[in-house]
Amino acid sequence: MHSLTDRYVHAATRTLPEEQRADVARELEAGIADRVDAVLAERPDLGPTEAERRALVELGDPDRLAAGYAGSPLHLVGPALYPAYVRTLKGVTVVAVPTATAALAVIEALDGAGWGGVLGRAAWMAFTLTVQIAFWVTLAFAVVERSDAPARQAEGLGVGEWDPDSLPAVPADRASLGEAVFNVVWLGLLAAAIGWQHLSSPLWRDGERVPVLDPDLWSFWLPLVLVLLVVEAAFEVVKHAAGRGWTRGFAAANTALGALFAAPVVLLAAEGRLLNPTAVAEIQEGWSGFDPGTVHTVVLLAAVGIWVWDSVEGWRRARSA
Repeated sequence: MHSLTDRYVHAATRTLPEEQRADVARELEAGIADRVDAVLAERPDLGPTEAERRALVELGDPDRLAAGYAGSPLHLVGPALYPAYVRTLKGVTVVAVPTATAALAVIEALDGAGWGGVLGRAAWMAFTLTVQIAFWVTLAFAVVERSDAPARQAEGLGVGEWDPDSLPAVPADRASLGEAVFNVVWLGLLAAAIGWQHLSSPLWRDGERVPVLDPDLWSFWLPLVLVLLVVEAAFEVVKHAAGRGWTRGFAAANTALGALFAAPVVLLAAEGRLLNPTAVAEIQEGWSGFDPGTVHTVVLLAAVGIWVWDSVEGWRRARSA
């Protein structure tokens, strides 16, 4: 069980840059301890717990103190979030851009495109994806920059005496902002890929683009998957905003959402209904060894494996919280 001082220090320092947080926390803890000693010297009948409470009330709302450190942002991403912003931007770009570019190059080559065409399309894909990632990651961090500390500052200006009982709990294993943004961006990229393969597929037949996924799936299954991706992204935002780390409730919700997302993918893969037959035929004209059954098996195993791993990791973190 964390003390009121622990909770106060957490509330006052949670928006500071990581490299400053520890020093400010130590300074606050020392100042609170000195004030508690002073209160006990004046009123020895109060006891340590009540003296601690009075010291915190005198110090004031930690959100106001935090707002004093942060100030009003005159920038897209401030110093408190910039290290996480850079790490997230690099992490998503380094993984997503080479993977997507290589996949496109392979598909273009199998489709019979010349090296010039392959390199040109791959370069354009790398450029477009880099710009998209930079835009969405920056937008996500800019929104957090303007909605986090200022909102708490506004709340701290309310009328009435601040109550230490309103302090937030100290998270045991709060997911980092970078982790939350990384997950949301990945979900967004997956949703974009579903739309891209339908509208801008690199496969052509009889002068028309051929979607990779069966167009009939748009009657129900693909819209369902897109809705579930939005729900997954909302879950990541809620989990981070709650500030309580991984709880059993979050672990259970994570398992359930993962099962809901994996279920249609597993079902369609098991029935061999994911790939567009026209796209399969087009690929097999350039690559006779292409086996759609193998692709469906790999997708099925990957969906189940990711769900199991993510569920186990969520429960592990909840138990260690």
